[in-house]
Amino acid sequence: MFKHILVPVDHHPACVNAALHAFDLTRALGGQVTLIHLLQQGTLENQVPVEQYLAHLARRARRPPAQVILSIGTQDAVEALATYASGHGIDLIVLGVSGEGGLVDAALGQVATDLTRVSGIPVHLAGGRRLQQIVPWGWQRVVDTVTQP
Repeated sequence: MFKHILVPVDHHPACVNAALHAFDLTRALGGQVTLIHLLQQGTLENQVPVEQYLAHLARRARRPPAQVILSIGTQDAVEALATYASGHGIDLIVLGVSGEGGLVDAALGQVATDLTRVSGIPVHLAGGRRLQQIVPWGWQRVVDTVTQP
């Protein structure tokens, strides 16, 4: 069925949920997971914290996933993911959504639609059922805290 799952991750808690969901899928179906982070400014200072984050996330898997940091410069994220996926035998892409609705989930829905159209690879949206376990105070509180002056 799905033998190679790609999970784009950044620092949004929903990405953690997507990775955990992909780990569950490969535990049940077999196969492998690749965690990918798109780096728009390809400097070493940006790469080191991302490597640490990916390594931390990878420790939650039963089988270690591949960890990729892809420097895309000014390339469109959807195009970069589609190109990577088609060149590496990816047969499913898992994106995380918070399940709270709003602009973030709407934007991810658009990314999922665009990614499916451009890549031809199925995109699975992993909802936020575990999000409260990962970040018990909820994503909206994080957003409110960050956006307050």
